[in-house]
Amino acid sequence: MNYTNYHRNHVILPGREQALHQFLNATIVCNGKEEKHKLRYATSSNSEDALTWSCFEVLRNQPAAKLVVALDELFEDAFGDYKEKNEPVPMPFSFGDEQNIEIHIGKNYGAVSMNESTEVDTSIETDDKLIFIEAKLYSAISLKSENVQYDQIARKLRVGLDQANASNRAFYFIFLDIAPCLEIFNYREKKQMSARRFLYYRNH
Repeated sequence: MNYTNYHRNHVILPGREQALHQFLNATIVCNGKEEKHKLRYATSSNSEDALTWSCFEVLRNQPAAKLVVALDELFEDAFGDYKEKNEPVPMPFSFGDEQNIEIHIGKNYGAVSMNESTEVDTSIETDDKLIFIEAKLYSAISLKSENVQYDQIARKLRVGLDQANASNRAFYFIFLDIAPCLEIFNYREKKQMSARRFLYYRNH
């Protein structure tokens, strides 16, 4: 489905119209040409950027106490269901003592020790943590090619780890897909590759 305009496909909080405009009009260089890659699919109901913006834009504008609860639950879902076991969230995965929490959508990160960079769907930065979140809906990850040395997940991991090491922070990577990895294996072969690559890096 395509909406009549991008405003109907994104959550827009009061006073945040310009922030959304800047987000959608960000540019990247692709095959030597500068393009507004987010704006191209801004009216599509399948837009991963629209989904990411609508979710994390609301989250980052919540009061601090609600934000901490939401982020702790996000980590519980991503790294272990501690509530089901009736256990407290381990300290490395808790935001309760974090003083500065910033959520970015579509931020570009450059590596410190190598000539690499990547745009991250959503990133969470604190004094002690750097979290990259890669979100997929129906598309698969981009794979390495003659012109690209690493696949999409590997690029996030390489740049994220380099940034975290340079700033003395712990690095975490969360891969959000339309279904759990094992369920993705029931999808078409190209989509399965997203789960296969993620599981490979997680287990190595």
